[in-house]
Amino acid sequence: MDDGSSRICCSNPSSGPRRKGELRTKGDLLGLNGSSPDRRPQTATTSAWASMSVCKWVRMDHGPRQERAFRMPKSYSQLIAEWPVAVLLVCLGVILLCTLAGLLGSQLPDFSDPLLGFEPRDTDIGRKLEVWKALQALTGPKKLLSLSPDLEPNSSNSFGTLSPAAWGRAQESLVRARRMVEPMEDKGQDSFFCGAPDKSYAKLVFVSTSGGSLWNLNAIHSMCRMEQEQIRSHPRFGTQCQRTATNECCPSWSLGNYLAVLSNRSSCLDTTPGDAARVLALLRSCAPYYHRGVLVPSCLGPGQNKSPHCAQVPTKCSRSSAVYQLLHFMLDRDFLSPQTADYQVPSLKFSLLFLPTLKGASMMDIYLDGLAEPRLVSDNYTSISGMDLGIKQELLKHYLAVDTMYPLLALAAIFFSITLYLRSLFITVMVLVGVLGSLLVAFFLYHVAFRMAYFPFVNLAAVVLLSSVCVNHTLIFFDLWRLSKSQVPSGGLAQRVARTMHHFGYLVLVSGLTTGAAFYGSYLSRLPTVRCFALFMGTSVLVHMAITLAWLPASAVLQERYLARGCVPRAQGPRGGSDPWRLLLAVHRRLRGFRRAAAILSRLLFQRLLPCGVIKFRYIWICWFAALAAGGAYIGGVSPRLQLPILLPAGGQVFRPSHPFERFDAEYRQQFLFEHLPADEGGHLPAVLVWGVLPVDTSDPLDPRSNSSLVSDPDFMPSSPEAQQWLLSLCHGARNQSFFGLQPQGWPTLCFMEALQQWMERPACARLGPDLCCGHLDFPWAPELFLHCLKMMALEQSPDGTRDLGLRFNAHGNLAALVLQFQTNFPYSPDYGQVHHFYTEVSRWLAAELGRAPPGLRRGWFTSRLELYSLQHSLSTEPAVVLGLALALAFATLLLGTWNVPLSLFSVAAVAGTVLLTVGLLVLLEWQLNTAEALFLSASVGLSVDFTVNYCISYHLCPHPDRLSRVAFSLRQTSRATAVGTAALFASGVLMLPATVLLYRKLGITLMMVKFVSCGFASFFFQSLCCFFGPEKNCGQILWPCAHLPWDAGTEDPDEEKARSGPVAPGTCSEHYELQPLARHRSPSFDTSTATSKLSHRPSVLSEDLQLHDGNCCARPPIAPASPRDLLLDHQAVFSQCPALQTSSPYKQACPSPQTWVSQNPQGHEAESLQALPEAPVHSPQPKAEELPDGLSSSASTLEGLSVSDDTCLSTSEPSARVPDSMGASPDLDDIGKAVPERGQLNGKRDTLWLALKETVYDPTLPNSHQSTSSWKGRGGPDGSPVVLPNSQPDLPDVWLRRPSTHTSGYSS
Repeated sequence: MDDGSSRICCSNPSSGPRRKGELRTKGDLLGLNGSSPDRRPQTATTSAWASMSVCKWVRMDHGPRQERAFRMPKSYSQLIAEWPVAVLLVCLGVILLCTLAGLLGSQLPDFSDPLLGFEPRDTDIGRKLEVWKALQALTGPKKLLSLSPDLEPNSSNSFGTLSPAAWGRAQESLVRARRMVEPMEDKGQDSFFCGAPDKSYAKLVFVSTSGGSLWNLNAIHSMCRMEQEQIRSHPRFGTQCQRTATNECCPSWSLGNYLAVLSNRSSCLDTTPGDAARVLALLRSCAPYYHRGVLVPSCLGPGQNKSPHCAQVPTKCSRSSAVYQLLHFMLDRDFLSPQTADYQVPSLKFSLLFLPTLKGASMMDIYLDGLAEPRLVSDNYTSISGMDLGIKQELLKHYLAVDTMYPLLALAAIFFSITLYLRSLFITVMVLVGVLGSLLVAFFLYHVAFRMAYFPFVNLAAVVLLSSVCVNHTLIFFDLWRLSKSQVPSGGLAQRVARTMHHFGYLVLVSGLTTGAAFYGSYLSRLPTVRCFALFMGTSVLVHMAITLAWLPASAVLQERYLARGCVPRAQGPRGGSDPWRLLLAVHRRLRGFRRAAAILSRLLFQRLLPCGVIKFRYIWICWFAALAAGGAYIGGVSPRLQLPILLPAGGQVFRPSHPFERFDAEYRQQFLFEHLPADEGGHLPAVLVWGVLPVDTSDPLDPRSNSSLVSDPDFMPSSPEAQQWLLSLCHGARNQSFFGLQPQGWPTLCFMEALQQWMERPACARLGPDLCCGHLDFPWAPELFLHCLKMMALEQSPDGTRDLGLRFNAHGNLAALVLQFQTNFPYSPDYGQVHHFYTEVSRWLAAELGRAPPGLRRGWFTSRLELYSLQHSLSTEPAVVLGLALALAFATLLLGTWNVPLSLFSVAAVAGTVLLTVGLLVLLEWQLNTAEALFLSASVGLSVDFTVNYCISYHLCPHPDRLSRVAFSLRQTSRATAVGTAALFASGVLMLPATVLLYRKLGITLMMVKFVSCGFASFFFQSLCCFFGPEKNCGQILWPCAHLPWDAGTEDPDEEKARSGPVAPGTCSEHYELQPLARHRSPSFDTSTATSKLSHRPSVLSEDLQLHDGNCCARPPIAPASPRDLLLDHQAVFSQCPALQTSSPYKQACPSPQTWVSQNPQGHEAESLQALPEAPVHSPQPKAEELPDGLSSSASTLEGLSVSDDTCLSTSEPSARVPDSMGASPDLDDIGKAVPERGQLNGKRDTLWLALKETVYDPTLPNSHQSTSSWKGRGGPDGSPVVLPNSQPDLPDVWLRRPSTHTSGYSS
């Protein structure tokens, strides 16, 4: 509207001439005539909803306008109101610049390994493991370190910092390959199969569909048919399978094929029931020998060189390997076990099938085409319920991309809820752009400002989590925006922005800082992925907070100015238009009816029932939620508590529990005996002692892709005589320990000193020729001789550098490190307690030995196969510390935001209760404390802060001093937006549950559970605490000098205040009267009965509508603004003075003639005269404030008899003078008038004014139809319009009540 054009809403030409008010003049656009630019003309009739709307823009030339000259905005609200497009463009420009800088200044994220970064780093155990991995990777032929020395002499014993140029981090090269339990050899008896089954082949687990036994012919044939139809018929199977000598695909190792071999059938489909019975009898007779450990591969076949114990095995059991392979590989462990061998009909629950294809990425297409759908792998007899195809990580990346639709559906649900709540698609789009912009700016800061190189996949969860924070801020903002519009319908946009941002800005600052601090608290974790997520999510919250303060109000102003509906409907013909239009209008009417019903229900629920229920049953809520929090703490921390993981993240659960891959790892792997790891195959934990290399991890702890280099120990000196003796005694001392186990061949390297001593004592020790080392019986040896002989022994016993003697030589042939190992008797176990006992015992023993070591060997350290233990140890201690730190940071931020100790404590108590109950519920859902759970638990504090902060800030900004009124105020103000936000986030969490990827499912469960529980604790537990112990007036408030609160006025002695104020100048307000409220003398049961039960529809004059000033309302004369337009647009000028409310008799007569207010510009010339509009006649309709949609009431409290007491002063204006509606936006105009009316009759007559207030208000200037609650409420407000407070006696004069404007929440809610 800045181009001088005005909007005319035109009706049908036959509807009559244009009525007064349809033409929007310049005064209307500036808000000087009591209406805002976005307000519709008051000419719409009741039939408007049954017609179409036609808008027409007519350009009108108003001539030159000198007032359009650019002026600097005087306040932030004026900047937003006058330049919303410029503000949005500036924000958008910053977002685009940061996005370009972030994308061009760093590499794009790499999600090829989504599970990378879930191992602990920068811990004592983690550092040792990283250095040990680096030491293993850098040891070998032609590497940095070698097992045998170079013959080139060099006197240097130090190798400084060994940094490899490049070395792979592949775990496969560092971990010794697991061999088969028994080395199977084909004896030539079974030409049907291509050798023996192997762990490297793909495996399928079959179960019975009906729950019966698989040992029946129908089930066996079903397994054969399913393999042929779903796997062997695939086009890629022929290129992947192992082939026979005739170039045909090898048959699978399955129960049906073994049955065919033992029955001399050509195919498993040719077997008969008699074959199954004969083979079962054979297995029943051979099973006892297998379970006793007598039937082993060395006893199979007709060979002559067999162990003596093989004579116990019957020939029918050892003639072929088929019997052994059936019991060892194909059938489950309980089939024909010693416990079930006597069963007449043994039950076969699971049967394994080995495909003649190697596990790996080559099986991906076969799985997706033939095995992914459950209906394809099931029939009436059997189904495939478990698989091990070696494609778990590849399939995870596939499903991470496919299942992205579920987080997108969750986002759609969140923003669709915003659209339904606000009924504005434009605002929803702007909010979505704000969220995406915040994430892009946070990405720029993450890479450029914080210099983070690694961006984990879980950081993408910030899109959903930040949207959950955004929906709360958006709903709260527009509730406050509508509230300010309804209370000051004649105010300009600048005033509305100022009133809204006074509350919302405070709330967003406290909420954003608290949430960001809670997320930053998770940085204390030692998991790189969790630390990266904490840094990115905390930064995103803070960036979104900063953008929201400008983006959201500017979007609201833009919508209000250009996109709000403001057209007068055009009446249709007799038939109301065409049939499609009539259908649309009928649907529209029906939807409007539903919306009105929802609005009534919402008003009843959130404005009356919820405050009444919280206050009335506050005892029950405190006990109930405290018990829930205590129960959650007991379940999560005592019994059954969160269980630690039993697998590393690379082999852990990544899909839903019902997925075949997860079922194989969790259920079926242990059902077959070949998967059991015997003691001689690495089943016991080794102890690795290292000297010469310091346990210093030089890699980036926040980048799991970085590799550590080796840092040498400058004091390493193993050649001294004291060191030689100590190393020998270390070997003897270890053998005497209870944890020293049986050593495999070639071990222990711990006793290399014994081996060297025995080697040097022999006369002919050196096979390479005569040497100085042979025949030396005196021990210890000279350092030079020790080093020389050590090299000679290493060259002799390991000429190719493959045998590990515990020695590490550098490129110059010098001894650089000692790696001494021995086997303990602690079995490897996923149980945290057993491994912790092992680690504690060995560490304690080594620490005692190192205390007696010579100086050159005191920096040794110990490690073992502790990858899982390191993860378990971190997860067992870190979550509690991280949650405690997050709660402490949240409390500190809330205390800095509110400066109120009780409110901060109650808020943190509600957040802590939310976290404890959430943990307890997750335990009942059988969650393990794995890496994903640790990530979401660390984020639970940040997710549960929002709703509590909503109530905390609303309670803190309430103008009432008593706690019950403040609880009711905060519930009515924010409970509706809180409930809608909770419902939206709960629905978004439900939409993510069908996902296959466990990360998405757990994100949805965490989101809906945390938000739902947080809403309950915030709405009931926090508010009930405030009902009991909530701060009143200045209780618990950290006060600063010269600080005032809205309820501080009237607390001092009037005589002291009068004496301190000094003499009063003539013409100023010098008399103060105290209004003693009717609720002063109330029954003791008021708090529990009156305040909670008398929530009626009748207006209460002692409600939140009476806001009180905190000081002398006439302390300084007002400063006249330059023009009325400046007065209306500058919110500082509007809120710098204290407006007044008028009390008058119920028998007051009609108001006098309008009065002209005159102001002067800075040059002293008369600028403009503002003519007050006369009061409308009785028969003319009065303008009403816009009704808040969906039940948002403009009256924040209807509690009767709230204690409101404050100093009041008589106004200098005429008591009976009406403040016109056009002055509603400027509460200062009553102080600018030149004439000072005559004072009332009570001046100097009495000290206390008693008002007996009635329930109804009578005004002879209004018709009977307007003597209602809505008209009474609409006539009073913070804009300075008079509020009629009738007295019990008709001869009492008018009294003006001063209203506060600077220390309240910015509006009367």
